[in-house]
Amino acid sequence: MRRLTGWVAAVALVAAAALGTFVAAPASAHDYLVDSSPKAGSTQTTPINKVRLTFDDVVLDLAKSGPGALLQVTGPNGKATHFETGCPTISGRQVSVPVSLGKSGKYLVTWQIVSADGHVVSDSIQFTYAPPAGTKTSAGASASPCKGAGAAATAAPTAGAGTAEGTVNSGAIVIVVVIAAGIVVLALIAVVVILLTRRRGGASDHADDEEDEPVDPDED
Repeated sequence: MRRLTGWVAAVALVAAAALGTFVAAPASAHDYLVDSSPKAGSTQTTPINKVRLTFDDVVLDLAKSGPGALLQVTGPNGKATHFETGCPTISGRQVSVPVSLGKSGKYLVTWQIVSADGHVVSDSIQFTYAPPAGTKTSAGASASPCKGAGAAATAAPTAGAGTAEGTVNSGAIVIVVVIAAGIVVLALIAVVVILLTRRRGGASDHADDEEDEPVDPDED
């Protein structure tokens, strides 16, 4: 009986762990930035002609027309002037855009992509540009030179579409979560039934012992 109780408890623990894992999986599935050139918060002292971002997983290119991602470089020092000279390109886990920077100062790199799980994610980083004196600078533009749909207008794929490696099938996750939850409930019910059965059995044995106790004929 003790072995059975231990087994049921072990099943409950495993099921609970599986449930927690699958519930947490969708939240951690979005792509996140792992590297950039220039690096976030760094000071760039030499001229550059490209800004590149590297993510932890593949970046999807689902746009039917135009670029499949947005990558803009603006500044310096809070200004909205654009210094991209073309559209961003996607290559596996990397997104890059050609640039021609202006005067010294802080530049903002803003990006928006479709991550491997099919969701649109966005964020931004900053770097400081401090080139040597005499370096040719660009005047920039008031708007991005890249025209097209971009990631903002790209619809996320339907569940189970399997558009790329790493896509999360939300329907399958729901099924697994329901099954895991059912196992946990059944395991808990089994534990309760076993405990109640043991108590009733113990009480019945005690009652039988009292009934079978012999009576001493010499008692008054």
